[in-house]
Amino acid sequence: MSQPVVAPTVLQRWPTFRRTFFGPPNSLRPGSGIVPLDEVVATAEALIAEDPPKPVVLPAVINGSTHYFAMAFTSDQSRTLRELLQSHIGRTWTDFDGRSLVASNGSDPLEQAALAFTGDSRYVYRFRVGNQASARNSVRESVQALMASFRSAPHRQARISLPIGRLIGDLTDACAARAEHTAHAAYKILAADHRLSQANRLFLRIQLLAAFDRWDELEQHPELDTLLRLPRPILASDALARLAISMLPDLNLEAFSPIATRFNGLIDSVSAIRSAAGARYYTLWALAAGESPDHLRERLAEAGWISDPGIAALLNTAPSDPRPTVEETTENLVDLRERAKQAIEAGRFDAAIDLLTLLPADRADLPAVVEATTHTFTAKAITLLERHRAEHGEEAIRSVLGSWRPHHPLESAPLPDMLTRLFSDATSPQQMESLRPSIERTGIAELRAPGGTDAVCRSILKAMDGAGPERLSPGIDVCIDLVRDLKTSDAPVDDVRSLSHRVLELWAYHDSSGDRHRAGRIVHLVGDLVELGLSVQAYEEVVELVRAGWDPFLTNADLPTGLDLLEQLLAHRPDAASNLSNFAVPMLSRIGPHNAVRIPSAALAVAVNLAPSFELSLDVPAPSPAIHEQGWSVRPGTRVALYSLQEQALDRTARILRERHPGLDVVICADHVATEALRAAARSADVFIVMDRAAAHAATNALKSERAGMPIRYAAGKGSTSMIEAAETWFREQYAVGGGPSAADSV
Repeated sequence: MSQPVVAPTVLQRWPTFRRTFFGPPNSLRPGSGIVPLDEVVATAEALIAEDPPKPVVLPAVINGSTHYFAMAFTSDQSRTLRELLQSHIGRTWTDFDGRSLVASNGSDPLEQAALAFTGDSRYVYRFRVGNQASARNSVRESVQALMASFRSAPHRQARISLPIGRLIGDLTDACAARAEHTAHAAYKILAADHRLSQANRLFLRIQLLAAFDRWDELEQHPELDTLLRLPRPILASDALARLAISMLPDLNLEAFSPIATRFNGLIDSVSAIRSAAGARYYTLWALAAGESPDHLRERLAEAGWISDPGIAALLNTAPSDPRPTVEETTENLVDLRERAKQAIEAGRFDAAIDLLTLLPADRADLPAVVEATTHTFTAKAITLLERHRAEHGEEAIRSVLGSWRPHHPLESAPLPDMLTRLFSDATSPQQMESLRPSIERTGIAELRAPGGTDAVCRSILKAMDGAGPERLSPGIDVCIDLVRDLKTSDAPVDDVRSLSHRVLELWAYHDSSGDRHRAGRIVHLVGDLVELGLSVQAYEEVVELVRAGWDPFLTNADLPTGLDLLEQLLAHRPDAASNLSNFAVPMLSRIGPHNAVRIPSAALAVAVNLAPSFELSLDVPAPSPAIHEQGWSVRPGTRVALYSLQEQALDRTARILRERHPGLDVVICADHVATEALRAAARSADVFIVMDRAAAHAATNALKSERAGMPIRYAAGKGSTSMIEAAETWFREQYAVGGGPSAADSV
């Protein structure tokens, strides 16, 4: 009896398909030196090698025109692939219409190869890209992000996606920490998520570029002019304001005039200011419209932005408004209403609030009042709204709001009151979710105002009084966001210290979740807090709080995170502080022969190195033989350069790497600027490991420029463990038996 014929698998069909697809009429050839092409092909090979194989997208250049072929291997994959192509690619730069090759006549050799590879014409999509360089670049980036998302997805088909808010929060955290590599990785995940609209993807891209001062790329973005006309989130407007200010040769009204013509009213209220650049743009826009410097000075002082020297210089040199002051025309209601209308049309809502406040609570002014107060959340705006609410009733307010902007939330409660509601056991999960946008919208404006941070700290302390973890735990992430945003706004150090300490206390005593993601955020919060400089008493309080909250994370899996936190506490410990062992000893003393094999090798080496600092000696097997059992070792003379501003962690990393890899040449750099020593190390090192969470922007820019395509790897944290892991990952890829340089080395 003859044996049944077994059809070749997708992986078995790949060599034939690759040879045919990258043949005529396709002029692209893998291995010809086109780095992005080789990266896409390598990713495709990894995707089809999985079980089951995952979709792939491959390029072809035919008679000078760029085409892409997207291929799936099941009907479910095909539907998902079509949706992802529509959200990631769309028709902005391509002719993609969502149709597969089901109607193809099969005469095209590349289509024939794709059909043979997938086994079904319904699983293949083809689209052509516009001839503009910007179109090709945009599509290439989108395809790379899409492929990366396929590769990072779990093997199981049924999975729970992370909430979009969580993913956006990770991106915002990375931008705030100046962790550029982590921020780009977070953006790629978001860009590959079909739940995110094209407009929101653009907003996040703009914020990412601005966070790392990539002004040339931002100014030349093909969608910039479109973005300036769109309604935008506050953070996107702040990013554009930072771009506008970076384009000013001098901070004066004359230089601002052409900028104002293009950018218009980006920051329409002091409550929308998120950075010093945003405050300066707001001031310039108001002065250009003829607002009184005295009124602006008062308004900015109330909002906590008057200390900026650039703003002070602008207000001191600005000419006074030649028109009569508002107080001199209070009887002229027609004039007041006209000026308020003009202010609203120009996006100067604080000025409109000032004018509307002088008018009686007339029902005819209610639409203007609602529009102005939905853009600015100052105390004066809230007072104005409440006066009209008392006069005309809640239904009148809602009626006007619904006709002007349907479903727009109108939350007029001060931030401390909203936090009290957030932590109240009477607040449902649905109500809590509706509070979050209001807190995000008003948070910085109220925290920056004189006394605002103290009021919020008192609110958190009051919420903790007698409350159980079940009631307070869900609101902790919102409070961590407030700390992050306050620090990013360059607020006074004392305010950042006090709020950070209060939120750390909230987490330590009232977090019942055991959430590792939140614990990682607390590690960054504590690192930022101790870097600000603490007294001995304040430092020891921080250590005790960390100790109180860390019990759920005394596990093998959480040891790298705990070591990262320990190293940051150790690096900034005041000389007289004596209680760090209370946190270190429980974490380190649990390590022994019984669990050493289950602990990551780099973390184990760091723990062994740290133990003597706390009068401990860990009884663990020597780690060095285990490295070479995997079939690789570092070639003697290999040079690795390490860059970080965390000098203790830097020295520890270098010492451990030399011990684990005899013959390794390790160079360390801790420069704040682009020194010649750093440039020389960048040119000579085989691989450069950068701790971008603890780095100076000028130095990292210089070393990237000097590397010129040579490999750079990034540490995930601010401790030795992540630097060692980054280095040894590259060693393993470079020197594994039968291996060579990885595709990532070209990044």
